[in-house]
Amino acid sequence: MKSGRSKIPSVALALALVIGSCFGPALPRILAADVSVSARLTRPQINFGEMAELQVTVTGASRADVPQEIPVEGLQIRLTGQSTQVQMVNFKVTSSVVYSYIVLPSRTGGFTIPTVPVSADGRQFRTASLAFSVTDPGAGAGSPPPTALPQQFSPPPMPGFSQRQSPASRPQENGRIAFGEISCPKKTIYAGEMVPVEIRYYFDARYPVQIRGKVDFGSEGVLVERFPDPKEGREERDGITYNVLSFRTLLSAVKPGAIDIPAAKIDSEIQMPGAVPPGFDDPVFRQLLGGQSPFVQARQLAVKTAPIHIEVLPLPKEGRPASFAGAVGQFDIDAVVPGPHATPGDPVTLNVKVAGKGNFKAMGPPVLTGTAGWRSYPPADKFESTDELSYMGVKSFVYTLIAQEVKHDSPGAEFSYFDPVGAKYVTLTVKPLPLEASPGNGGAASTISAQGTPTPPSVTSPRPSAPVAAVSPGGLGDQGDPIPGITLHSWKTPAHRPEFVITSLLLLLAAVILGVTLAFRDLRIRGGTASARRKRRMDELFSLLNNGSLDAASAYEAAIEYAKLAVPPSEKRESTIASLIQRHDVLKYGVGGTVSLTAAEKVRLLVSLRELSKNQSA
Repeated sequence: MKSGRSKIPSVALALALVIGSCFGPALPRILAADVSVSARLTRPQINFGEMAELQVTVTGASRADVPQEIPVEGLQIRLTGQSTQVQMVNFKVTSSVVYSYIVLPSRTGGFTIPTVPVSADGRQFRTASLAFSVTDPGAGAGSPPPTALPQQFSPPPMPGFSQRQSPASRPQENGRIAFGEISCPKKTIYAGEMVPVEIRYYFDARYPVQIRGKVDFGSEGVLVERFPDPKEGREERDGITYNVLSFRTLLSAVKPGAIDIPAAKIDSEIQMPGAVPPGFDDPVFRQLLGGQSPFVQARQLAVKTAPIHIEVLPLPKEGRPASFAGAVGQFDIDAVVPGPHATPGDPVTLNVKVAGKGNFKAMGPPVLTGTAGWRSYPPADKFESTDELSYMGVKSFVYTLIAQEVKHDSPGAEFSYFDPVGAKYVTLTVKPLPLEASPGNGGAASTISAQGTPTPPSVTSPRPSAPVAAVSPGGLGDQGDPIPGITLHSWKTPAHRPEFVITSLLLLLAAVILGVTLAFRDLRIRGGTASARRKRRMDELFSLLNNGSLDAASAYEAAIEYAKLAVPPSEKRESTIASLIQRHDVLKYGVGGTVSLTAAEKVRLLVSLRELSKNQSA
């Protein structure tokens, strides 16, 4: 048995040698036969103003090259990125690379996207041609907004967003980059009533977004509370995934009547895919970047919701209680006496708490009842919210009371509010609470301010046991200066002290010297000014084109870069660069190998660059 097992590796080795000797020369061709290329349009028919996506899939190749642009009259087709897909079926691994092109039409009609040349593993392939049509959405309806996008382009989603359920709302149109919605549960409200409002902004998850500024929302006669931090989520609409920012606030009206509130607007900056410069379309470079194009174009976009119309009703005058102080909502009331047994002459406190939901900031305090024999002072209030909008919570009113006679219970309290749900006034009462209080020997323990108004004594501070020395108008009186040599009249502001001025000037001079040194060092590290670096690079490119050391495709790449550096953007420059790119793609992908640049074509290339520079200088 031992000798039998040892023969198995020998047999396998011999079989491998036989296969290698027989099929070795043809083995690369056999493997290459598994390479396949295909093309598909995610949307074969679109409306004018929208975009589509062309996907070129290369399967079974270790390396592939595709053109950066596909020339079609009436269409702009540009490569935007690539992605890799790996599948394993029955332990067989298949790798595919998908190259994504954005198709932007400039007119309506039918088009034929030609075959796309693909260089894979040293061989030339071509995809099948595709039919493509662009239709007019209809007379009178207008073209769709230019914010339409392909549905299958998939850059990384915006970080920090989480999944959430989609609320019931009106379906939106396909292909929009961003849009806004506003939700106001009530369109008819009472003056002073607080209404929760939610504003949602939707951004296409395929494109990174930065928010610029705050939400612009409001109108004359309307009060809008401060927006808390927005909530982030994700929602799918008509096959497109959107990142969602939700802002919540409270809205109230100060006067009756019809009010039209304009659209809520927020400014944003969206990173759109841009053209890939020559030299950066290498598949290895894109693979290092995760298959996505690093070249983007920033687009400023103001996202708006629909405007809203509300009717504001006045608070009824009939049945308005005397204790009503502007509270609108739904509330409950309670009261407590923290110290029911007070020393004679000491004040006591009555804490009345109003809980519920409504306009806590605008409500007045409850009215005390049964105050005979008591001296009371305006209450101190404190609000504790139970939600982020301060729409629900508890507001405490602390009354300071001083007994003028022996008392065995506290005053009561009455609180009235308007209930917008029931459209009526409601009055809540608090009965007197038991306590023991009496005046002191010295009478009422209160002080009189200089204006003649009573001031409540401190509940926690002890009474002074020693007289306080009088302070003369000129200084500290008979107590003397607290620090020898320093009086109230010797203090000066820092700006009038010489040592402060001198120190500030020295620090400013040091900062200027440091800034100049860092700027000079940065300039030396970067190789001089931008103009100098640009001139040096132009000389290098022209020297490479002139000495003839480059092949044809590389020479056109150098010419394209030279044209972009030498001439500012213009219609003439873009036309010249487009022709150079078209010739470069033919030389690189259509020939199927490296081609030398002929002397005549080199002369034509140099002459076209000189004429372009000469026209610009003229």
